[in-house]
Amino acid sequence: MDQPAPDTKNRRISIALLALWTLILVGVFGWVGDATIGGQRAATQEAISSHAERMDPAAPESGLTEADIPAPAGAVPVHAGIYVDRIVALSLPEVSWTVDFYLWFRWEGAADLDPGASFQVIDGWIDSKELADSYSSDSPESSAENSAGGTHYQIYRVVATITKSFNVTRFPMDDHLLTINIESTAHKRDALVFVPDTASAGISSRVKVPGYAVGRTDAAALIEKPHAYKTTRGDPRLPAGTRSVHSQLRCGIHLIREGWGYFFKMFEALYISVAIAMTIFFIKPSEFDPRVGLAVVALFAAVANAYVTSTLIPQSGAATLTDIVNGLGALTIFLTICHSTISLYVANLGEEELAIKFDRFIVVIFVVAYGYINWMLPSVASLG
Repeated sequence: MDQPAPDTKNRRISIALLALWTLILVGVFGWVGDATIGGQRAATQEAISSHAERMDPAAPESGLTEADIPAPAGAVPVHAGIYVDRIVALSLPEVSWTVDFYLWFRWEGAADLDPGASFQVIDGWIDSKELADSYSSDSPESSAENSAGGTHYQIYRVVATITKSFNVTRFPMDDHLLTINIESTAHKRDALVFVPDTASAGISSRVKVPGYAVGRTDAAALIEKPHAYKTTRGDPRLPAGTRSVHSQLRCGIHLIREGWGYFFKMFEALYISVAIAMTIFFIKPSEFDPRVGLAVVALFAAVANAYVTSTLIPQSGAATLTDIVNGLGALTIFLTICHSTISLYVANLGEEELAIKFDRFIVVIFVVAYGYINWMLPSVASLG
């Protein structure tokens, strides 16, 4: 039986190798695209659901049942509102933000209830607290007919720093719900219940956060929710398992990433690096050194970009959109190096023309796959 000519055999080996490499590339990009795009889409839906639940007055806290919530029938209703004047600072890496706001209370009955003396900002601390104005119809200056069980009003200007565990899974196409949570430390929910003053609450038009569009408060963004502390705090008078439930006034401020500008600014160096790596497809396969040299330089630039962008967010064990985009860029550059090795092998089999034609074909797969995934990732992650 006649053996195939060496050149025919080499050509068959070359075609088979290149076909296998094509299938591998399509499979890798397909799997990576499906996993990452699907993950970001799920993260977006989870964030939407989480924000809606946190600002739903009818949604109880995790682990809190209706039986745990005391009926506020005998509680004094205190009408309360929040007007946000400034967001002084916001830092994702430091997991905190500082806000300047007005907080007021209005109630009927005894003046000694005094919610202004006992309120606290949950998950944060008060940097400054100033009583801007107060009024009481049962004060000595009031008329006698209004003195019994009169109307009381207090308004405070407060600056508070609040800790916030930012969900950076979709950074830099992220959105965040910032909440100001106010409770009275002196009164439980069966003694005092906040009634949201939605008519007067709001956010000043001067409130700006660089890179984000600021949502404005409305009736759905100022609510009252029961908040339980699942501990007796060592009080021997309380039976084990007792939960202390307080009325919490909650103001929500929704920050939505504005446009794609920040995204592209973060990754422009990475995209240039990947573009440099893809120029190897237009260099002869036999010129292996310059091909690999360009790719290695591009890979180092991609790693540097990953290092810089990682400092913009808090450390997290989860893969963020930033990690995914940087990882995809590094993977793409690595695949171009693998391709150069295969292309050189085919050229050494005497099929350099075939290798050159294959370079022109495979670059289309790289550009289309890499471009599609990088377009879809921020698209499914963004709410803007």
